[in-house]
Amino acid sequence: MTTTEPYTLPDLPYSYDALDPWCPAETLKLHHGKHHAGYVKQANDAATQLSTLDPSDDAKLGALQSAFSFNLSGHLMHSLFWTSIRPESARPSADLNARIKADFGSFDRFSAMLTSACVKVQGSGWGAITIDPATGNLRVRSILNHNNGVVPSSHLVAVIDVWEHAYYLTHKNDRATWVGAAIDHLNWEAIEARCTEAKALVLAK
Repeated sequence: MTTTEPYTLPDLPYSYDALDPWCPAETLKLHHGKHHAGYVKQANDAATQLSTLDPSDDAKLGALQSAFSFNLSGHLMHSLFWTSIRPESARPSADLNARIKADFGSFDRFSAMLTSACVKVQGSGWGAITIDPATGNLRVRSILNHNNGVVPSSHLVAVIDVWEHAYYLTHKNDRATWVGAAIDHLNWEAIEARCTEAKALVLAK
C-alpha cells in the first residue's frame, strides 16, 4: 500500500522577532514550533493509521477521521495565518479598497465586522475573510476551532488566529487588542492575490 506523503511544517515568512511587540518572539516560537508543529505531527499520525486501518473497524475509523480532519485543518489554517499577516502595518491597494467599500460600505465597517467576527468567537477559533462561492463577494465570518462554521466551497483569503495560545503570553485575556494589531498588520498583497484567484474560480463556474 502506498504511504501517505507527510505534511511538513512550513518556514515562517519572517523572523521570530519580526512581529514584536504585538506578537513577540517567545509567543511566535511556541505558536509555530509547538502548536503548529503539533498539528502537523498529529495529522501525519492519523493519516498513517488510516492508510492501514481495517475499514470494518467503524469505531476506530470515525475517531481517526475526526482526528485527521481536525489536525489537518489546524495545519492548513496556521499555514494561511502566517502569510495573512506581515511585520509592517499596511492598508489595501486602491483597487482592493474599492472592492471592500463595495461589499461592506467602507473600510472602517469591514474592519469593525472582522473585529467582531474574531472577538465574538465562543472559545477557540478564527476570524476569516472569505470569498462567497456563489457571488464572488468578500465576506467575514467566525470559525469555531479549525473547521466548524466553514461554508462549503467558500474561499479563505485570510485568517486571524484567536486561540489563546496566539496571544495570551502578551495580551492575557485582551483578545480585542491582539485582533486590532493583527488587522493593522494584514498582508494585503497576499490577500489581493488570493481574491483574484478565488474570483476567477467563481466566474469560471
